[in-house]
Amino acid sequence: MKSFLAISCVFICFTTIFAFPKNDTQLRSHTFKLGEKSYLIDFHEITFNEAVEFCKNNNLQLVSIESAAENDKISEQLRSMGSLYTALWTSGTRLAASSQWIWLSTNNAITTFFWNNPPDYKHDNEYCLAIFPETYNAVNYWLNEDCTVINYPLCQSVPSN
Repeated sequence: MKSFLAISCVFICFTTIFAFPKNDTQLRSHTFKLGEKSYLIDFHEITFNEAVEFCKNNNLQLVSIESAAENDKISEQLRSMGSLYTALWTSGTRLAASSQWIWLSTNNAITTFFWNNPPDYKHDNEYCLAIFPETYNAVNYWLNEDCTVINYPLCQSVPSN
């Protein structure tokens, strides 16, 4: 019995010291760069408003996907990470009681959309834009979400002026 306890203690001590990283940041986030922009995905599920604050607190902003090429590159990057089963917040939001969408991070109108199915606006509280990484198709699909739903934040570097 004593040898079993001793072996168990050695195993537990070994795995605690060597098998797990001291700083598990790499397990909680993923960074990548596409062109001039740097991106960060944090793997903690939070609301839209919390995502805005999270990015801001890290000197970043929620992502604004300004072109089909950027959407495709982000899609590629997400597919290369394997299966993600949680949507990611973007800075896309629609103005109250309208179907006009803007990028909160830039205040630019969203002019190109990548909806899987266009929003039906049946649910009056779906004011925020998330992307769901599609691992089987070539691109992500966009969805309008209730801003209080929890998703991962997708942040981008703040452009220098």
